[in-house]
Amino acid sequence: MRNLLFTFALAVVVNAPATAADQGGFAPVSFGFKGGLALSQHQGTEVRDLEYTVGSNLRRDVVGGVFAMLPITRRFALQNELLYVRKGSRQDIGVEIFDVPTVLDVTYDMDYLEIPLLLRYNWVIDRGFDVYTLGGFGFGLKLHDRYALEGEVSDGEQTIPLSADSDMSEVDLFDMFFTYGTGLEVPLGDVRLLLEYRFDLSLQQLPLPTYAYVPFGEDDEILVENEPVPLRNQSHSIMLGVRF
Repeated sequence: MRNLLFTFALAVVVNAPATAADQGGFAPVSFGFKGGLALSQHQGTEVRDLEYTVGSNLRRDVVGGVFAMLPITRRFALQNELLYVRKGSRQDIGVEIFDVPTVLDVTYDMDYLEIPLLLRYNWVIDRGFDVYTLGGFGFGLKLHDRYALEGEVSDGEQTIPLSADSDMSEVDLFDMFFTYGTGLEVPLGDVRLLLEYRFDLSLQQLPLPTYAYVPFGEDDEILVENEPVPLRNQSHSIMLGVRF
């Protein structure tokens, strides 16, 4: 009887399917790409004084890139991404110029190459679809930026136009952010399709410019300097993707 049990156990071990550990201890890494809509704006985190007021509106643009996922267990995985994200905002900034209350229409465009490092947890598995959440931190490198301003100063008798259009080289090149999100993943043949929502919030304040130029004579301009507005990047993203 003992020999029969030993023979049966040996047959099970020999014929059992190979696991990741049997193949060298490494879980299979999967890759994919995703892209979609980015809804970005800037958020103030300090109590505003009487020097300015800020009304923030969204910049609607695109986000997209690639990712790699390394399973740790059936529910936990590490996910590393490389994304191109177009962030920024549209602002109505109220300041006093020449002692006259003025509202400036300001455009901030800031495009980043971002590298998020995320922990993924699958809440629902083995039901024909997966429901998961993501959380972690990321690093952003600013690739392109643009600052544009339009407005006017009017004292009731005279109106002076204000304008600006330049880069934002004075704003930090790097950004660190916290990100979290949730998603739905379904199998389709040999691949898996995903629908994902993400939210990013910068961990640092960016001194965004508010200076303007006033025409003086036919060809000259006068620079009107204002204090930068300390704001943080934040972005909502809705993405479709595929994982191989």
